[in-house]
Amino acid sequence: MAAGGGKPFIGACIAALAFAAPAAGAPAAARSVPATQIAIGGGTVDSAAFRWASALSEIVSRPPGLPDCDPSAPCGVPGIIADAQTYDDSSALLKALADGRIATAVVPALEVFRAQCLPSGAAQPAFSVLKNLYRQPLYVVVASGQPAIAQPKGWSGKTVATGVAGSDSALIASALLDAYGLPRDRVKTLRLAPGQETAAIKNGAAAVGIFIGRSFDAQVGDLLRHGFTLVSLPDSPERRRLLKSMPTLEVEAIQPDTLPSLPPTSAVAQLVSWVAGPGLDPALAEKLVAAVSEPHNLARIEELVDPVPPVPEGEAFLRAPVPLADGVKRFAAANHRPSGSIDCPPPPH
Repeated sequence: MAAGGGKPFIGACIAALAFAAPAAGAPAAARSVPATQIAIGGGTVDSAAFRWASALSEIVSRPPGLPDCDPSAPCGVPGIIADAQTYDDSSALLKALADGRIATAVVPALEVFRAQCLPSGAAQPAFSVLKNLYRQPLYVVVASGQPAIAQPKGWSGKTVATGVAGSDSALIASALLDAYGLPRDRVKTLRLAPGQETAAIKNGAAAVGIFIGRSFDAQVGDLLRHGFTLVSLPDSPERRRLLKSMPTLEVEAIQPDTLPSLPPTSAVAQLVSWVAGPGLDPALAEKLVAAVSEPHNLARIEELVDPVPPVPEGEAFLRAPVPLADGVKRFAAANHRPSGSIDCPPPPH
């Protein structure tokens, strides 16, 4: 697949997004539900984001002609035919969302926040958050036997491995250095492709590795089995500065059963959100969110995305990186659920 191109999960041709509601007062038997095809973008085919995009597609789909929903079982939105599409990177995914080639996408909050708040001379994309789905924990791994580097303040003169330039882990690494008061030129940074970071830790080329996302669970677990240490980031003025500088991050407790031989670890994580493009009708947005928030559907989604735990429903509409869609606001209000958004920070003086 060419970088930046999306592939449908089950090869359906994606039609232009359109939604037609039945005429008010029409008898149920006379109403016809038109077919509406939508695409939900995700990451690479082996990513948690694509697993979620596939789960959402399965849940919201209910092609015309099916019988009425069984109230005791999962059920989608009448007339909706959804496909999950793979994308190689978040920038290509967001471009497809902005251009209307996909209706919604599963995207890390930092990527959406950057696109919304830090446009490089381009018009600000009209993205809106439908719902927060899951968290990507930040893993900071240090070489074994080096307790002096158990906190970012001890990284002076060390080599730190991150993802490629512009990646979430590279951006968070810079924010960590700033928050903990360590000048960036005091640290040597290796910006590496996925898979190369863990190799750099193992062979001693780097003393610190920074990973963001549940896709790194297995690699980090392997490092811990080889005696490396996962850094804890407990509450401190430095961590509070980090959270303030990157409002898409929030406090996360990594549980002992998440990774092998892991004690309870305080960390931070970024949200991954279900985001709509500018062409999604608010009435349809409300129906989509209502479907994936229905208790039977929630249980089915948890089965489909296991082992990545969803954000609890009570938090799913909080800390969104861009304004919530009108339909989602109505849904949240009608169901007595909180909603909110993060404002873009003021430009530096």
